[in-house]
Amino acid sequence: MAAARPSAGYQLTVVLFTLLLVTLAVHSLASFWRVPLPGSWILLLAGFSALYGWLWWRSRRTWLVCTAVAAAASAYLVRRDPIWRWWLAHVTAEGRALLAELAAGNLAASFDYELGFVLVVLAGVGAGLLIAAETLGRGRAFWTIGLGLLLFGTQWGWYYQPSLIYFQAYLVLALMLWAVGQAAVRDARWRSEGRHGERRPGLAPALVGMPAVALVATLLPSHFAPVSLGELGQRIQDAVPALRQFRGGGVESFSSFSLAATGFAPDLGRLGGAVRPDDRVALRVAVSGPLTGTLYLRGAILPTYTGSTWEPGDSLSFTLSDDSLLPSLMGPETRWRSLTVEVTPVLNFGRTIFHVLETTRVDGLSGYTADVEANLEALQPIVRGATYTVSARVPQYSSDQIRATDGVPGLGMARYLQLPEDLPRRIGDLARSVTEGEAHPFDQAVAIESFLRQIPYTLTPPPTPADRDFVDFFLFSAQQGYCVYHASAMVVMLRELGIPARFVEGYAIPASTPFTLDARGRYVYEVRNTQAHAWVEAYFPGYGWVTFDPTPRADLPVIARSAPLTLIGNEEPMEEEPVETAEPALIPTPASPQAEESPQTGDLPDSGGGTAAAPADRWRRWPRYAAVLAPPVLLALAAALALQAQERFRYRDARSVVQEAWEKTGDLLGRFGLARRPDQTPAEYARTLATALPPLGEVAVRAAADYSAARYGPPGRPVLAADAKRARAFWRRAKEVLLDQFGWRTYLWRRLRWRGRR
Repeated sequence: MAAARPSAGYQLTVVLFTLLLVTLAVHSLASFWRVPLPGSWILLLAGFSALYGWLWWRSRRTWLVCTAVAAAASAYLVRRDPIWRWWLAHVTAEGRALLAELAAGNLAASFDYELGFVLVVLAGVGAGLLIAAETLGRGRAFWTIGLGLLLFGTQWGWYYQPSLIYFQAYLVLALMLWAVGQAAVRDARWRSEGRHGERRPGLAPALVGMPAVALVATLLPSHFAPVSLGELGQRIQDAVPALRQFRGGGVESFSSFSLAATGFAPDLGRLGGAVRPDDRVALRVAVSGPLTGTLYLRGAILPTYTGSTWEPGDSLSFTLSDDSLLPSLMGPETRWRSLTVEVTPVLNFGRTIFHVLETTRVDGLSGYTADVEANLEALQPIVRGATYTVSARVPQYSSDQIRATDGVPGLGMARYLQLPEDLPRRIGDLARSVTEGEAHPFDQAVAIESFLRQIPYTLTPPPTPADRDFVDFFLFSAQQGYCVYHASAMVVMLRELGIPARFVEGYAIPASTPFTLDARGRYVYEVRNTQAHAWVEAYFPGYGWVTFDPTPRADLPVIARSAPLTLIGNEEPMEEEPVETAEPALIPTPASPQAEESPQTGDLPDSGGGTAAAPADRWRRWPRYAAVLAPPVLLALAAALALQAQERFRYRDARSVVQEAWEKTGDLLGRFGLARRPDQTPAEYARTLATALPPLGEVAVRAAADYSAARYGPPGRPVLAADAKRARAFWRRAKEVLLDQFGWRTYLWRRLRWRGRR
């Protein structure tokens, strides 16, 4: 006998679950691809996809007809409307360009809104087809879960942090859908065989248990460190270099720091494009006092600009030990103060030593190397959790002192004036226009910094075309970007003016970053990958390197360079000055957790027996009343729901009603010690009931005969509506007899108590 389809109720349930799963998938894709889809459009697309998948499972012929009609309507619109023709041609061209980028190994290739909309629609429709067809056809959700792993796993690999939350919800819904699908297929098979199980496992435990397990799972740690595959992983990355762009790929063993390890470099071979920073904790930094300004931790200094990326220099490095002092390019009259920073890597950054401008020495390592660009690397990879100490002389920037020093850059500065030969000339013209009227190089640098801070900050700039210079595209076409854009533009513009400058990337720790106090009273800051940053260092002969930050981020104010010469000097104590704001009670410490808002004392009502206390007393009584009334109300509600569940008949056809009524009545009688033994036939059980409950005897015998005919009779024998009516009467009569025999208290107690599995 052919298997029947799941009932309409099960089909509707599967379609609703499919709608929820497709909504999660479409919403995550729209956010991941930066496609601005309204919520109503996402729900509409998810609903259409769920119904489309149900139609595919229900009737392939109808599905093909509907698809053909939709395709014909689309072709008619494209033919008659020039806007639709332009849209189709544009999407086709973008699709070809995207395929070419992917074929070339650029897995971070970007695309515009139109193509993104098409891809989201196709993904939603495909997900609806897969989920609905698999669940209704096979009662499983194996490939549905596999789709979620592929979709959200890829997003997580590209540093899209919300993908974890999406996947948790998706997985719970998929497992619940699997339980529904299994019940639907089993129910369809039983109905096709003309039978029902005497005790069906309900869906409620599965549908309630899975969210409960998910809730417990959310309480477990959710920060996962990158997993290194050792030599095998290295070989795979060598064979497929694009894999280095994924989460953890740029943080392999023995690697150096780069913005790619933090999510700020979508394409290792080319600057630009939308980014999704990783929010993991990367470092823990301890200083002796609270920060008064932004602390810039350098991870890499890159001097060579190619027009599409920044590359390290080719200078030789020299080895130093703990007691070695690093050379300094600071002028003899430059004022500075001492600073000691203790750095503890939380993630794996290979041999990179994070340090500050004008580092004098590094302690806590067996040895390290330094190059001309001031990049510092340990001789051996730094183990996560290890600690090293950086001592530095931090310049006390004074614009007056910088202007007072003047000189010609030495021969060693040539590398910081390098520019590509094919650099567009208009970049230099723009630099000279911005600095018009400024004679000193420092004032020119300040003018360029101020100009660039007016260009909007965004993490989703358009991708740089392959035939365009990165800085030229940023300044004259995109006119928006993030730190890499602003810092690159400033370095190039400074070099056009003959001012030595270099591109620096690392971490910028604002003074507003929350901190804790350790056992030694030091201020410990957790540095996250979202604080990864790029900035500029410019060299002024006779003074030294000066830090500039042209990125208009609200948490990174313009660097102060107005320290008066009469108030600064060298060899100050190695600690930060106290913060100029109020005592940092809003910053979390071990004894004082951060609070969002706290009311002022004057806003609190008077506690001294005034009239303000009377309303509060009245409101305080409500919890007592609720504590007394809530348990009986909840128990009564639960009892009513349990009785309603026992009264409900799941099926409507006569054959099913006859069988279900017999099974429900047998279960009810079993609660009162009159259960059917395994060795009894329905007729023998009916005679036993007639002896134990005489008022039920005749009705029980007739119900047993109807049940035997419906359950074990020939498949072609019809079951009449009169048989179903007698079966329902048997159910009602059994309840009446039991109520008269045992009384209403015992009757309710026996019906409502938990019996467990039989």
